Amino acid sequence: MKKYNVILLLIDGTRIDRLDKFPIFKRLKEEGCFFSEVIASAPYTLVAMNSIFTGMYGSKNGIDAYHKMFQNPKAGCKTLADYLTENGWYTRGDAMRLSLVSNQGFNKFTSQEDVPDPDFSKIHKEILDETMNEVSSEQPYFLYLHYPKIHHSIKESVFDKYDDFSQEYFENKEENLRNYDEYLKEAADYLDEIYFKNISGKQNNDSIIIIMTDHGMGIGEKVGERAYGSFIYDYTLRTFALFIQPKIFPKGKAINELTRAIDIMPTVLDCLEIPIDQSCLRMQGQSMLNLINQTEQNESNIDEDSEFQKIAYSETGGVNGPWPSPNSPNIKCVRTKKWKLIHNLTPNTWELYNLENDPQELKNMIEEHPVIVTKLKDKLQSIIDDCVSD
Repeated sequence: MKKYNVILLLIDGTRIDRLDKFPIFKRLKEEGCFFSEVIASAPYTLVAMNSIFTGMYGSKNGIDAYHKMFQNPKAGCKTLADYLTENGWYTRGDAMRLSLVSNQGFNKFTSQEDVPDPDFSKIHKEILDETMNEVSSEQPYFLYLHYPKIHHSIKESVFDKYDDFSQEYFENKEENLRNYDEYLKEAADYLDEIYFKNISGKQNNDSIIIIMTDHGMGIGEKVGERAYGSFIYDYTLRTFALFIQPKIFPKGKAINELTRAIDIMPTVLDCLEIPIDQSCLRMQGQSMLNLINQTEQNESNIDEDSEFQKIAYSETGGVNGPWPSPNSPNIKCVRTKKWKLIHNLTPNTWELYNLENDPQELKNMIEEHPVIVTKLKDKLQSIIDDCVSD
């Protein structure tokens, strides 16, 4: 077993397509290994975070809908914090809201939701210092620090002002994007303070640092969804993860293979050489370490059957939008690097997109590729069945 500290910096609601607008993110990518195609299991924090911390989709761990707040994963699920606490780590979390992320397995778990206008750089620096001062030098620790200010700013500037069909909002995407970039700039400043001024150099040799997001954020691309949660298009599902630990992850390396947010937990356990508990519900995620030294394949040379071995699944049931379903997911999708199939259960409609040629998901090709549709429907059903098989 390798007793690295684990520090997870979670920047809520980050759009991957805006990272390179800010020098701090370019600097961060040079620090470690950047996974650029991490698909979220859901486009909202509750399901996305509990999937990350269990290595399972929401429909398997039992937290798969907005109205399942304040719940722990169902019996048999073992969280990342469970594994680490049981193996001698001190585990400390600071979440966006206590209702959104299970505290299962954590030694100490807090939230700043009742603090007016919290300074997250200051608060999280204090948590870092407190942990390093209180924990024995012989004991490794796990820190989960959630930065929610992008979400809070979107709530104030979008959710509190517009509904899911407000013409004024959806006709001003350029202004919406400018506003979003301002919020992301604040997040970049936070990472500069927390990572470069307080972690880098002090922690890099004996820590695994993960910088990632839970889901992306819309700016009015699709009428019916102001920002996130109602649909499952790539502006909310395509995310990233940066792993920093020079003995494991090559600096400046980019992994562009399709991966999933449920792969984060098994990757951490693999790095620490902690075996999977076979008596618990089986994780659906897989370690990504095998991708580190793999020669990246040329996508044009991948035959169709090979491509369909790499599948990511996502689901949602919005509180708002055209088909609200806060008690259970009613929109589900599977995707490869190239293709995405979406099933809207409430109106029972299907969508198929060629993500290489149509990354904005504007042209529904459901009638044009029946063979692709059949294969993806089979993959979708297989994952749905797997979620209820234990």
